[in-house]
Amino acid sequence: MKKPVLVVRPYNHSDTHEFILDLRAYGKGRLFFKTRAQADAERLRQRTLLERHSRDAIGLSQREMSDFITAKSKLADYSETITDAVKFRVDYLERVRRCKVTVSQLADEVLEAKRRDGMSKDYLRDLRSRFARFCADFGNRPVAAITVEEIDNWLRDLPLSPQSRVNYRSVVGVLFSHATKRGLIDVNPITRTAKPKKPNVPPEIFVVDELHALLEAASRIHSDVVPMLAVGAFAGLRDAEIKRLDWSEVDLARGHIEVKAAKAKSARRRIIQIQPNLAEWLRPYAAMKGSVVPEGARGKLDRVRKAAGLTRWRNNGLRHSFASYRLAATHDAPRVASELGHTSPQMLYSTYREVVLPEEAERYWQLVQM
Repeated sequence: MKKPVLVVRPYNHSDTHEFILDLRAYGKGRLFFKTRAQADAERLRQRTLLERHSRDAIGLSQREMSDFITAKSKLADYSETITDAVKFRVDYLERVRRCKVTVSQLADEVLEAKRRDGMSKDYLRDLRSRFARFCADFGNRPVAAITVEEIDNWLRDLPLSPQSRVNYRSVVGVLFSHATKRGLIDVNPITRTAKPKKPNVPPEIFVVDELHALLEAASRIHSDVVPMLAVGAFAGLRDAEIKRLDWSEVDLARGHIEVKAAKAKSARRRIIQIQPNLAEWLRPYAAMKGSVVPEGARGKLDRVRKAAGLTRWRNNGLRHSFASYRLAATHDAPRVASELGHTSPQMLYSTYREVVLPEEAERYWQLVQM
């Protein structure tokens, strides 16, 4: 193949630019000039550049030249150039160079910040446990050096259930969100990983007949689990909050349940009014002391569930039921949000609105101890 030659040629298709230097054979475009002198000067500059690059190319080993050609070919499939790839890599290395904070150091910093924010001991314990697992693999690495692909692969390789992996994703997201706020990284890698979009489906709740069957079976088989079921269904406490609830925090005389800050997910104290039907369910247990949840509750609940004909247990299903039927009965989203411990009624209104019919809500709040 004949080697291309740099030549200035006349250009007859313009009244202002009469000369052209065609560089397309060298992977560049065409340049147009008003005078011959300008065109010749650019021709000389381009020739010098080509000769310099040729000398550099001659100095490459056969392996280096092969790598260059392979890389150029692969990048072409994505309409990218060697320059694009180098820019991306240098940017990454520069960010790592600037950020000396390791993942372990960041985890300690986040835990201290959350402690000072007044988050609950259980929340901090959960963060510390999950951070420790992540730091076992990435602790000594600079924060800015952790890539999206590494996090995604780490999450996928956890020998845990899908929900547990989602929980880990959320906690690791807290870690890198803090790094983003501090300016250690530009983008939270968790927000860029392949995260399946949750379908917009109504919350899982108990229909009135299911709840009636559940409470009736509990009264008949294991009456000591009735209070925890009733508190979940008619006061809306989370499963974890019920497990921490003590009978001293259930005040039947004044008609309220206290969820202490140390036992709440949000680390905020809240007072929940005891509804009339809940008072009926709890009255036989007024003299009880200690934990509301009895020993062996898990096995007892399994037997009660089977006796009631329920094929599976819905996680926080009693709380979701409370939210749905309470909103349907009161049409007061701010009030129900406060009872649930939400900071805003927006999520409650968008999630639980019109999930159940008003007549079903009326039946729900008439369920009482027989």
